[in-house]
Amino acid sequence: MRCGQAIVETVIAILLIMAIFSGAYGISRKLEALTLLDHAAARAARAKAVGFNDFMCEKSARVAMIPVAGHRLWPEEGGFSEVSRVPIYLSSEDEALARGVLEYEYWPHTAIDIRSGAGVSSAVDVEVELSAEDIEASERAACEAHYPFYMNDGGF
Repeated sequence: MRCGQAIVETVIAILLIMAIFSGAYGISRKLEALTLLDHAAARAARAKAVGFNDFMCEKSARVAMIPVAGHRLWPEEGGFSEVSRVPIYLSSEDEALARGVLEYEYWPHTAIDIRSGAGVSSAVDVEVELSAEDIEASERAACEAHYPFYMNDGGF
């Protein structure tokens, strides 16, 4: 046996194991993003199916994807938690107010496309796409809109 052969073999083995773990980590991040984006699309489709406006549907999708939304930009890390701020975020009336309550790194890189058909009962189709530096993912959800059956357009 030559001097140093064990060190060379150990380094090669460690590099191979690290490459496998790095690949597994990347695949798990991608699967996590796909799962949460699917959930976000389903939440937005459900919100639209029960009669919410598009802005409320977008907020519902964003809240559903918080675990893959990157670092929290506002409020800065500290004594604030999402649990107390999410209801306030969901009740905000416009984008500026919403950003003042809660903002994440990848939310500006998220495209939420909400399409609904016409008629008495229309299908809702939502596509959520996240394009960030380490995650590229897109998911789609669809459901039947039921709000025309129990909401009238005339008001009270």
